[in-house]
Amino acid sequence: MIGGVITEFNLPTGNSAPWWIAAGPSADGALSSTENSRNRIGRITTAGVVTNEFTILTANSAPRGIALGPDSALWFVENAGNKIGRITTGGAITEFTIPTANGQPSGITAGPDGNLWFTENAGNKIGRITTDGLSVNEFTVPTANGQPWSIAAGPDGALWFTEINGNKIGRLTTLTLGLSSLLQERAQSHMPLKPVERLPSRSPWQQ
Repeated sequence: MIGGVITEFNLPTGNSAPWWIAAGPSADGALSSTENSRNRIGRITTAGVVTNEFTILTANSAPRGIALGPDSALWFVENAGNKIGRITTGGAITEFTIPTANGQPSGITAGPDGNLWFTENAGNKIGRITTDGLSVNEFTVPTANGQPWSIAAGPDGALWFTEINGNKIGRLTTLTLGLSSLLQERAQSHMPLKPVERLPSRSPWQQ
């Protein structure tokens, strides 16, 4: 028998526009979601109890994608703030600015190389950030104005992403150390890319 019982839980803050959700570390036993309109990260237990809503440091940042990182913290993107955020299960938030101005990050996922990978919808790039936040690489999507949106780690050890405007599925392979990558699209157009490494600004709130 296939189960299909749906239960809904109200958020304490009205009109918060929850966007994305991700499970936290197993020891935490909760999930975290982005509240796009209210600029918060919410935490809900599997019993449906919202225990916290943490305000993001940058005002009106429009948080969207969120994912569990290999460091047991939750990583999220700030679409309007143009930053990558990191939040511990205790609510300590750190922010890192993306090198490309107005990149509009949308989705984020943990990669097989121990780093976080994210899409830049307006920047038309795929970004990579280390868990210490000190190194960022950006890779341009071959299709102009492809508008990459969501991203996920595939079973083949590559990163897969969607292109809303390009009407394509993209695939990005990476070596273990993230020093060389190959970005491909479903149409089989592909090109080797040389990563450009830059140092993002670091928040004084780093924990």
